Amino acid sequence: MKTILAMASFAAFAATQSQVCVSGVVQPVTSPTICMQGETHYLAGTSLFLRSTVVPLAQFVGQNVRVQGPDIGLVCRVLDVTAIFPAPARLESCGTPMPGCSMRFKLTPGAIGQYGLFGSLGPGFAPLGCAPPDVFDGSLLLGWPLHTFVIALFTGPAGDYVWPLPNTPAIQGVQVWMQGARQDIGPIGPIQFTNLVRFTIVPFMPPCGGINC
Repeated sequence: MKTILAMASFAAFAATQSQVCVSGVVQPVTSPTICMQGETHYLAGTSLFLRSTVVPLAQFVGQNVRVQGPDIGLVCRVLDVTAIFPAPARLESCGTPMPGCSMRFKLTPGAIGQYGLFGSLGPGFAPLGCAPPDVFDGSLLLGWPLHTFVIALFTGPAGDYVWPLPNTPAIQGVQVWMQGARQDIGPIGPIQFTNLVRFTIVPFMPPCGGINC
């Protein structure tokens, strides 16, 4: 897991259009886009649009899923979805995004494994693979490589991490995109990337909220 970003860079370079997998929450497109490729939905927090002639995407609105299909985008990133499954890895958060407060991030499903939590100041898209047979399952959705930073890398019985935000007013108004990755280690499984979680750091107005998610 410590070399996950370097491996992701190589995998993104080697990825083919026929094997794009990505996890996220499906949302409907509610206004015209510049893509003009029949896109009807997108993944929350990303700039990745979806269309499909074989999968009823409207039935999955609001659900955290793994979609698969070729990237047919010209002006935009547009995935032509050919298959859809429950997301193999998910990221949830709770807490208050205020300076000096803490936020809690949960990578599920919980099991003895390796976990990574990453942040970025903007979204991106790097398809990594579709396990099996690939080592990776999913796509890196952060602003790779220059604007992605490591929040935590750890091994344990559950993917649960509390992140204390810096107590400085300078971070107010900053938008942060978060994504997780997990890997079972008994036996070793693929490295699974989660959905995005996006939040804006708001001015400090005590008290801090609970982190009991």
